[in-house]
Amino acid sequence: MDESFDAGTELFRNLSPEKQEKVFQAAVSEFASKGYRNASMNSLVRTAGISKGSIFQYFKTKRNLFDAILEMAVQRVKQHLKQVRGETEELPFPERLEKLLRSGFQFIDRHPLLTAVYFQLLQSGDAPFGSERLIQLRRQGSEFLSDLIERAVSRGELRSDIDIHRVGFLINSLLETLLRAYYTEFLDSGLGLYKGDSKELDLWIKTTVDLINFGIRSNAE
Repeated sequence: MDESFDAGTELFRNLSPEKQEKVFQAAVSEFASKGYRNASMNSLVRTAGISKGSIFQYFKTKRNLFDAILEMAVQRVKQHLKQVRGETEELPFPERLEKLLRSGFQFIDRHPLLTAVYFQLLQSGDAPFGSERLIQLRRQGSEFLSDLIERAVSRGELRSDIDIHRVGFLINSLLETLLRAYYTEFLDSGLGLYKGDSKELDLWIKTTVDLINFGIRSNAE
């Protein structure tokens, strides 16, 4: 595991990183494919190659295990966003948006099971306390975009009279919808976004960035 967060019992945390990762990957696969309520601990332990008694020594309840998986997904998303923010710090706002959206599509391709946990389980209401966690995640996403917008305003790229936090919420909602449509077939309305090829994604990215940029760019430009 490459995350440094508190998950599971002390017994689990004392396992080797390789064994921890094996348990986590088995759990991610089970929750992603079946949802929280239908996930089978018996199936999970068979995949992980451990006893059922061991899993409840590592995580006291099914919910504890799911919370740990969700936290892993959140931490990886945060790490990803932090990297993108750092790499694009000096770029103009439209280019930052372009790279952010493109990196989102790449994250989904690289982590399809974590994406399932992040999108499907939380937003289906299937997960315990999913609504509270979803509110928290959306707030963090909006704050991330608000920070980028505030910096662009300070550099004179965007209008100084815009409501930074409301615009951050709107852009975050738009980007989240695009990413979900790329991952979920019935959400793209037959417009070719679902698992689109590089040419199709280039068109979606350009259209999205142009729409946002021309709506809130500085009048001085």
